[in-house]
Amino acid sequence: HTPGTHPWISTPGATRMETQTMARDATPGGGVSIQALSHTTLDGARSVFNIFVRTSNKRLCFGVCPACDEPADRFDKIFHEDPSRLRTAAVAVRTRDGKVLGAIVCCAHGQKRTGEERLMEPDPAIGESHVEWLAVLPEARGLGIGTDLMKWSYTAVKSLGATSMKLTVLGGNRARVLYERQGFTRVGPNGCAGVCVFGCVGCCLLGCPYRDPRSTFNAAEMVKAL
Repeated sequence: HTPGTHPWISTPGATRMETQTMARDATPGGGVSIQALSHTTLDGARSVFNIFVRTSNKRLCFGVCPACDEPADRFDKIFHEDPSRLRTAAVAVRTRDGKVLGAIVCCAHGQKRTGEERLMEPDPAIGESHVEWLAVLPEARGLGIGTDLMKWSYTAVKSLGATSMKLTVLGGNRARVLYERQGFTRVGPNGCAGVCVFGCVGCCLLGCPYRDPRSTFNAAEMVKAL
């Protein structure tokens, strides 16, 4: 699509959240602002997502089928079908040139979700929210952008009634340290049977993320009270 051609994305909720930006001085890239996802930053968020999938080696069907880049129409579809999803998604934008350096997509109870999202996690119950994905470009890691995106998301989902946030992190993903610092604690999977089932299903769906065959068996479900 062409940026700026999606009038359906402009919602009062999204506009309100866009005004609640966070900024940091991220040298050498210059200042970075955290802002709600909008029609002007959808392409940038999709680029971050595709780079994340490629570099983390996330694949389908035991790695036989390499993951293809997400096309614009598929990536944008959920935000077209439920514009409120823009209220719980944010991007980190470098102010010098407008480049999107990172993004987070969350979902609160009552919001519409994609089939892929439901495959990975059940729909949030009343008072719950999920982190669908969080990614920062390799060139921008270590600058605190992931932390700022997470902090922004807490306010966003709380505005929709969420009192907790849940996520799943795979073994080998260094973001687990970030989540622990943010106050997330592990709640599952528990027991040998649970770990085995979770690991086997994850292996079937994702292949060998982070090029670590143990990644899905070392996955953790984590939760934080908001």
